[in-house]
Amino acid sequence: MQFFLDIDGVLLNFEKSFARWLNEGYGFRLPETYETTSWNYDDLLPREHIKEAWQRYLESDHSATMDPLVDLTRFNALAGSHDVHLVTNFPLQHADKREQNLAQHGFTYSSLNFCGLRGFGGLKPRTKSEVIAQLRRSGEHALFVDDHPDNCLDVLENCGDTEVWVMTRLFNRDFAHPDIRRAQDWECVFNRIGQLME
Repeated sequence: MQFFLDIDGVLLNFEKSFARWLNEGYGFRLPETYETTSWNYDDLLPREHIKEAWQRYLESDHSATMDPLVDLTRFNALAGSHDVHLVTNFPLQHADKREQNLAQHGFTYSSLNFCGLRGFGGLKPRTKSEVIAQLRRSGEHALFVDDHPDNCLDVLENCGDTEVWVMTRLFNRDFAHPDIRRAQDWECVFNRIGQLME
């Protein structure tokens, strides 16, 4: 069995980290449990300011100190017996921060792939579906988990033999697709893995 997993919002708690930074940098008083209702954080900042805020956040230490969203013992047991490939839209120029964050918590994985819909340094990145298609082994069950509906649709449409899950966050709760499963948390994913291994 192969697993293809997003990082921010699936393995690491991006929203909690970003909220801490917003409290520090913008004087907000967001609780630790804060969840945005909008992928672009339109509920907090005007759209013209969010790009600047995002760049400042990436350059801060906060972007390398996210907390895990998954039980590390269970996750690493899974990664010890199956191929676990991480596929992230996190900007390539800040790759060291993402690797540092994963190492800090002791995550085990087979590969870390930076991909997405934006170009970095003039290069056109591979989409998540392109990365999965390259790593996918024929005849073996594969499972993909992401919190962004666009990425889920990309993989569903281009890697039809991969089981697609969307990890529930407040901003994606209105998204529904008959061929995309919804996980309320990691327990749902672990339960599914248990079913597949029976």
